[in-house]
Amino acid sequence: MSAARAGGQAASDGTGPPDGGGDRRSFRGEHVTSHTASETIADQLRTALMQGRIQPGDRLATEPGMAEDFGVSRSTVREAIRILRGQGFVQTIRGAKGGHFLVSPQTDVVAESVGETFGLWFEAGTVSVAEVDEARNIVEAACVRLAAGRRTDEDLEAMGAVLREAADNDQPLTAFLDLDVRFHRSIARAARNRLLELPMSAIHLVRPRTNNLLRRHDRTAVRAQHTMLYQAIRDGDADAAEAAFHEHAAYIARERAAAVAEHHRAASEIAIGELAELKDAEDELH
Repeated sequence: MSAARAGGQAASDGTGPPDGGGDRRSFRGEHVTSHTASETIADQLRTALMQGRIQPGDRLATEPGMAEDFGVSRSTVREAIRILRGQGFVQTIRGAKGGHFLVSPQTDVVAESVGETFGLWFEAGTVSVAEVDEARNIVEAACVRLAAGRRTDEDLEAMGAVLREAADNDQPLTAFLDLDVRFHRSIARAARNRLLELPMSAIHLVRPRTNNLLRRHDRTAVRAQHTMLYQAIRDGDADAAEAAFHEHAAYIARERAAAVAEHHRAASEIAIGELAELKDAEDELH
């Protein structure tokens, strides 16, 4: 019995994933014996999905069938399905025509997973603040240009809603910084390019770390810069949008340089994993 029923039928009422179609029975699970059997099963299914041996819309075999196919217990199969569901690769539909279906994960789900990986990497590695800023500036400059030509009314409403919320000067700084991330993520979404949105979203998920290393958070200046960026995107002016973004990036660079100067180091010498320690030390002095 194959671990994935190729071309399995989704719920006929249209609530399930689309039928994968075609004959794709080339994938069979390999017996696993390690203590990480559930992760191994999940990895086999992800790999088969990426290689096209199984497709979004395919129904997985029953849990007893998968347990027999992989040579493991049903509880191990259930854990593998739970892992895949959490990663956005499996959707479970209840009912007589339901089951576990393979799906293409949404960008936000993938970005969150990548962002968590970035976070662990930053915590244990030597990626510097300067590298994060450089990557952000290159990718987001492309996003704002695309957003100016592709944004929808819904995108503009999402950006405008963030700007309106950010006008509240009484909200905590953490709330204001969360809105800042939401604003920039809405621009990445408006670019309508998932291969750009994914790294941009992942970078924004770890930006709260780099925000620890700014001299100050001038809300009035940031709101004005965001408003100029929004207006250029609204007007469909790609050149103005890119110019507005570079002005915003230059402001961040100035504040970052002033902050790192207090530590007598350059941004390229400060690893992301150090930022919490630097922030804690500053808090003790205040």
